[in-house]
This record gives sequence, C-alpha cells and structure tokens, in this order.
Amino acid sequence: MQTQTLPNTTSIETDIDTEQAYFAKQAELEQLYDKNKLHARIRREFIEEKAIDFVKIMEDHEIPIPFGLDVLTEICLRKRATVTVMVGLLRRHLKDSQATADMLIRCAEADLLIYSLQERQFIVMYELSQDVQDELDRFQFPLPMVVRPRTLRCNTDTGYLTGSGSVILRGNHTEEDVCLDHLNRMNGIRFSIDENTAAMVKNQWRDLDKQKPGETKADFNRRKRAFDKYDRVAKDVIGTLTELGNAHYMTHRYDKRGRIYCVGYHCNYQGTDWNKSVIQLADKEYVQ
Repeated sequence: MQTQTLPNTTSIETDIDTEQAYFAKQAELEQLYDKNKLHARIRREFIEEKAIDFVKIMEDHEIPIPFGLDVLTEICLRKRATVTVMVGLLRRHLKDSQATADMLIRCAEADLLIYSLQERQFIVMYELSQDVQDELDRFQFPLPMVVRPRTLRCNTDTGYLTGSGSVILRGNHTEEDVCLDHLNRMNGIRFSIDENTAAMVKNQWRDLDKQKPGETKADFNRRKRAFDKYDRVAKDVIGTLTELGNAHYMTHRYDKRGRIYCVGYHCNYQGTDWNKSVIQLADKEYVQ
C-alpha cells in the first residue's frame, strides 16, 4: 500500500504569504510610477508650491492656467528652448502660432521663465528640488513587473495590476482585432539580471569621448550628463529588481506596423548592448 504524504501546511502558508508580498510590492511600484508620470508630477509641484503662488501670477497676468503650467513644465524639462520649439509644444492650447508666441512673451514678462534676447532662447527660471528630480528619474518610466502580468483580454489592457492604456504604442490605439495571444506569451517569459555582467561590464553610449562635428560644448556636456543620469538610475533599477528576488517580467506592445516592443527604459532587452547583456532568461534549460 502506498502511503500518501500530507502537504506541509507551513510551507504552503509561507508560499501564500510570499506571493501576497510580491503582489503588494508590485502595486507599490505601480503607484510610484503613476504618481511620478513626468508632466503630471511637475505640474502638481508648481500648483502645490507654497513659496510662490504660480496660479495667482497667471491669473493676475491673464495667462490661461493650463497654458502657464505647461510653460513651466516644458521649460523645466528642457532648461533652454527656442521660440519655435516652445510654440510647437504649446500651440495646441491657442490653436494659433502667433497667439502662442505672444502668450509666451507674456509669461516671460510675468517671470514664469526668462527670455534671452542675446541667445534668442527661453531659459528656465524655476527648477525642481533635487529630491523630486531624483524620484522622477527613478519612477517616471514603468518598471518591469515582479509578478506575472495579468492576461490581456482587450486592447486597453497593459498587464499591470492597476490602470489601463493601449496595446499599441505612440497614440495609435485601435479597437480592431490585435493578436493579444502573442503579447500574453511574451509577457509570460521570466527574466533575471546577470549580476556579474551588471557589476563588471561598463555601460557605454557612443560618441561620448569627444564632441560631434558642429556640436557645441554645452550640448556635449548635456549629453554626458544625460548618460551619467541614465547609468546611475539604470543601476538603481537593476538593484531594486535583484533585491526583489531577481526574477521579473517585461510587458510588450505593438507599434502601428505590428512589430513588438519591450516596454522599459532602464531595463530592456532591445536596448543598448549593455542593456541586452545584463538581461537573461530566469528559467534556464540545458541545450542537448
């Protein structure tokens, strides 16, 4: 007679507790991302600023509040921008290029930003505090998931536990038939970080050793700072993933041509050579 072994209830309870902890952590990461969506977070910082009442300044100078907040946000992101660039970014508010340019000048007169006649550029006047900037750097892009993504059942599903979006990139959403089965297959693949490669191999971007032809020193330094920030935050994200058990899932979307892309900025197997090299399959098999 075969004796049946009863399951270890303590082990089962531990597994359940662990699974619940991972779901709770995933929900926390998604909440941080939702809180730190770039434009919305920056607008909120200006609205809630206690030292300066930006909304009152806009009202006193008859600047539409949505326009003024977007002016503050866009110049905060870019630091410097030509009139043409700013008009292109903000024209949607007033539907007229000249009216947009005139309103930008009014914003400069209200000291929402600086206009340099010598450089013919708008220049940022108010920047984010370092702690807010650090939080934005870490969480403005969605992170890989530490639990298996939810099954996509319609074109507005994302796989994440909270929120909705689109299975098509860049504002090309459609309700027509899309092959969700393939996205679900890709979303179900577990990845992990190759910790040795992440620690020992130096991340690099091309053309950071010298200025490009025609590139100013300021633009060259800006590219170097962008790389330094990316490298720092990418390693921070990788550290977070390894601390959470070093097993994660990528979510995927189609572009309008039907090509599939991995959703991720700091952790992406379709990124640079370094990005590709630090990601490996979590579930390995011997090749016979």
